[in-house]
Amino acid sequence: MSAQTSYSIKQPIAYAGMVYAQAPHDIISRDVETVAGIPFGVAVSRGTDLERQVVLGGATGFTGITIRSLDREGAVNTAAIQYNEKETAGVIRDGYVWAVCPSGCNPGDSVNYVDATGVIDSGTAVSGETQLDGAQWDTVAAAGELAVIRLNSLDTTAGS
Repeated sequence: MSAQTSYSIKQPIAYAGMVYAQAPHDIISRDVETVAGIPFGVAVSRGTDLERQVVLGGATGFTGITIRSLDREGAVNTAAIQYNEKETAGVIRDGYVWAVCPSGCNPGDSVNYVDATGVIDSGTAVSGETQLDGAQWDTVAAAGELAVIRLNSLDTTAGS
């Protein structure tokens, strides 16, 4: 009997929305108000119920970044790799999380997101984007690759 020494498919280092390291972090649960659902690893803001709900993106009331749901591992359809309407989403407000960096990023780069989609990026926020105070990219990534975001000093007035 011989052991397999190579594999045709490489396991990714991480997934969007995966919590990075066991550093201290603040993760809350919120109900999804967005009808179309919310993918993992994107920005969410307060919904109509400020204490319990979140919506995708949003220009005000940033709540945090959705974390990956482990009960969706191995899922292949879109509805299973996101939080759907009325489901409970895990949202990280303080700590380290993996996210896709569409424009590429370097440690210390600022973090912003597209208000309409919650997609996170680096650089100076332009019209239709919100810059996250106290957040920065923590690792290097080429355009479209995963990198780590360090979130801190977030607005936590929505309760816990």
